[in-house]
Amino acid sequence: MRVLLKLRKGEEVKYLSHLDMVRAFEFALRRSELPMAFSEGFNPRPKMAFCSAIGVGVLSDDERIMITLSQPLAPECVKDRLNGELPPGMEIAAAEEVPEGAKSPLATLAASEYSITVGGPSAGEVEEAALKLFEEPQVRVTRTRKDGLKEVDIRPHLLKLSKVESEGGYAVLTVCLASGSSGGARPQDFVEALKKSLPNLAVKKIKRLKQYSFSGQKSCIQPD
Repeated sequence: MRVLLKLRKGEEVKYLSHLDMVRAFEFALRRSELPMAFSEGFNPRPKMAFCSAIGVGVLSDDERIMITLSQPLAPECVKDRLNGELPPGMEIAAAEEVPEGAKSPLATLAASEYSITVGGPSAGEVEEAALKLFEEPQVRVTRTRKDGLKEVDIRPHLLKLSKVESEGGYAVLTVCLASGSSGGARPQDFVEALKKSLPNLAVKKIKRLKQYSFSGQKSCIQPD
């Protein structure tokens, strides 16, 4: 039996790396004594798969994890038992059974909606700079890799600017970016691109709000 989980990542764990998040979740799995299915081989591990990782310091309302159980169990029971063992800041918000034979729902996730709270420029200035990015044929940013720095074009992965609001002296952008195993743009990339025209931009908070399937038409469609 496969169960799809939606995990919230809060303030208490926002500075954990993706690997540390996986370790914390696996530890909670073991303590919950759920009837997990395990991989074969010399070092059996619980069968679980995570969606695309978000960066250190980024909050999330929608991290997806799929686990495989060795025997049927009500999804609500899985949720409650895990929440009893997860550390503060990690919470299972929802759990649902994945039909037998169905394609992994993680494979269809290819876009994410983010809320990005920034200070410095006014909300109007931030909105103007953000809209200009969507008008550019290329938006190049620099990424740090193991083999050094690499410049990449993230314009194909900028899908939609939903709104820019003023809140408590900060500008809050809601933006949809391509994500997933096939590649995409990180919210940090989007901020870096904005800073080229707004050098005094300062990030206060980044949160992934929702993950989506992507229609291929440069817009976010109905959430899964």
